[in-house]
Amino acid sequence: MQKSSTPTLHYSKTPFTMHVLLLFVDGLGIGERDPARNPLAKFPSPFLSIFKDAPLPQLPYGGVVIPTRADMDVPGLPQSATGQTAIFTGKNASKALGHHQSGFPTPTLRRLLNESSLFKSVAAMGKTGVFANALSQDYFDRRGERISATTRALLAGGFPWLNMDDLRDGRAVSHDLTNEFLRSMGVDVPLRTPKESAKILASLSQRHDFTLFEFILTDMIGHNQEMAEAETIIRRLDVLLRLVLTQIDLHDATVVLTSDHGNFEDLSVKTHTHNLVPTCVWGSGQKNFVERVKSIEDIAGAITKALREP
Repeated sequence: MQKSSTPTLHYSKTPFTMHVLLLFVDGLGIGERDPARNPLAKFPSPFLSIFKDAPLPQLPYGGVVIPTRADMDVPGLPQSATGQTAIFTGKNASKALGHHQSGFPTPTLRRLLNESSLFKSVAAMGKTGVFANALSQDYFDRRGERISATTRALLAGGFPWLNMDDLRDGRAVSHDLTNEFLRSMGVDVPLRTPKESAKILASLSQRHDFTLFEFILTDMIGHNQEMAEAETIIRRLDVLLRLVLTQIDLHDATVVLTSDHGNFEDLSVKTHTHNLVPTCVWGSGQKNFVERVKSIEDIAGAITKALREP
């Protein structure tokens, strides 16, 4: 039978097509099972309660945990700008810079992202990529060159960014999965439940070869030491993972959750930690990640390998 010329959205029916969804959760490390310090011990999660003083758990839906170094063999506490650049480029950003860097990428880190972005590799393979978080023109106008590593990585690949219209129409999500932050800033967008946003994210992942989502509330709570708010965030991530992992066909997809440094797992301190971070992997590319990933700068290479192979 002759195939229809209408593009299909069901990638699982197309041979040799692999999807990768990268869930970047800022500031999530593997801490001790101490409920006084670690919210993941006080408020257990079937996905994220992973402790360095306990055996690695078997995650729901066949997931595995890879304890992953975030220090890049550079002294000092791992930081966001270098950690995120390492994840999204596969380069040792802290060694390139000579130290760990907090905040937004410096000129050196911008160069690494512009030259070696994961999205740029995706484009070079002739595949599609999307950053699921909606961005506004005001964000670019205010930030100028000081945009996030995630945003710079996307633009380096030449892919368009999703805007507020996409968010309103259910084609994008916000970093908090509810749109509450944007509404507090006066942006006219609807409130959404984490479940609704998770379904949008799963749909985006099925329509693109590579999808990135960034969740930053874990790092914010870690710095603010807000144990009272931590349970809400954990439950939000539980909803996200449960919905995504049941909506996506894991036979032709790989779902990866990782982080740039520890923080949330130890609310006894305001700073980041030296703890390893969890790289959690589900789906058909799991073996590839288990074999390749030891440090956060290994993640980009594992993703590109997964996208190349059926």
